[in-house]
Amino acid sequence: MCVLLPNFLIVGAAKSGTSSLDRYLGQHPDVYIPPKKEAHLFSIPDFPAKFEGPGDEGMNMYTIRDRMAYQQLFDDVRNESAVGESSVFYLYYPGTAERIHGEIPGTKIIILLRNPVDRAFSAYMHLIRDARETLSFEESLALEEKRKAMHYEPMWLYRELGLYSQQVKRFLEIFGPKQVKILLFEEFVRNPEAVVRGVLQFLNVDPDVPVDTSLRINESGLPKSKWLYDFISKPNGLKEMIKPLFPDPVRERLGLRAKSMALEKVSMLPETRAELKEYFSQDILQLESLINQDLSIWTKKPVRVH
Repeated sequence: MCVLLPNFLIVGAAKSGTSSLDRYLGQHPDVYIPPKKEAHLFSIPDFPAKFEGPGDEGMNMYTIRDRMAYQQLFDDVRNESAVGESSVFYLYYPGTAERIHGEIPGTKIIILLRNPVDRAFSAYMHLIRDARETLSFEESLALEEKRKAMHYEPMWLYRELGLYSQQVKRFLEIFGPKQVKILLFEEFVRNPEAVVRGVLQFLNVDPDVPVDTSLRINESGLPKSKWLYDFISKPNGLKEMIKPLFPDPVRERLGLRAKSMALEKVSMLPETRAELKEYFSQDILQLESLINQDLSIWTKKPVRVH
């Protein structure tokens, strides 16, 4: 029996558009991405026995630690030539790139990177949205090392996940630049059609197939009403009753729009932004040199998208 493994991976970074890209690519008839996102199989050896942060039960329960269960993610593959999966912490954990290369050395790697200052705040707002984070952003930043030592999942590491240079370097050294495609979140937001087209070309599938890039998946923000957001985002009896009245694409579009409308976009304190900008400055310079790409877009006025 032939065991099917992916030939491309979206490896992160978290809160940099990976969910949207995953959904867009899945629309293409020659691309297969399983409904299950964040399998994280290749990072499991780096995980603690259990993540201990508030709400981290999801990471403990839903990551895939069993090889057979991982292979079953691809049971529905038919004739698709590009087969992939998305796990945002593959980029972060140091042993992951080598493990992936050891099993599927020819796989293509897609990395999305976002201004690390904005990415940090978006991760914070993601946990605020889900009622997991209860402290101010500044208090949370001060506790980051303590939380890491207490085995909080990586989403809580607002600073550390944004230190991209060494994370990207591992994948470039192990897979080589021809197998790694690096995308900037800011360009993805500005022109998603062009970015998706480039990814489809990278995957050697027809880039002219129409893909709907209007949906924004997994947005962060402050719920205007916790009750309303929970009603929209979590299963409930009323939603199950009306579910058959709408086709799946219509229901998804309405649900995403309702979630977005229920979230309020907020900004970090200017002094915190300045402190984080200084914190990440040297790593950004190292990343610029590594990938030979101008990253001045990250030093200009921030893109206010969470």
